Amino acid sequence: MSATRAISGPVKAPVPEAADLGPKMLALPERERVFVWHLVCNGGNGTEAAKAAGYADVGAACRVRAHELRAKPRVIDAIHECGWRLLGSIGGSAIYALEQLVLKPEHPDHFKAVTAVLSRIGFHEKSQVDHRHTGSIDLNHTDSALEALAYLKSLDVPREKLVEQFGSGLTRYEKMLDEREAKRGMKVIDGR
Repeated sequence: MSATRAISGPVKAPVPEAADLGPKMLALPERERVFVWHLVCNGGNGTEAAKAAGYADVGAACRVRAHELRAKPRVIDAIHECGWRLLGSIGGSAIYALEQLVLKPEHPDHFKAVTAVLSRIGFHEKSQVDHRHTGSIDLNHTDSALEALAYLKSLDVPREKLVEQFGSGLTRYEKMLDEREAKRGMKVIDGR
């Protein structure tokens, strides 16, 4: 589903042939189908979509008609269907844009982009789960947070990015991490 977006006014792209439409769009009468197509492709401008569908050429009447159409369940379903197809068609562009953000460490949203990608491919923060046959489950979020902090520090993540991730608890987690590392470095002396 390819459409040309217009900054203002109705979209010039014609509604696709019936063979290229989904079942929700096909269930609509022709005028409603045109309305939905133009609504999705012109940034949600209901007045312009109603004009493009031929409902009226007076702004107030079109605004009222667009409001009425948007309340119809079948129109709502078709908007979702058409919107998902349009989003699917720009998925490649979105992936490219995200890749460009990940490749620019100086960008303010770089850290968020990196963590979003890592999370979606399975490298997200995990909580330790201890399952007992009694049915209880213990979650230790502090240990997970300390592991995440240690990992991010090993990557030399800037402090301001750590503050974004851990918020006001960063200082407390850093202190706990230092204490944990100090304990790991201690040697047990047997006095026998």
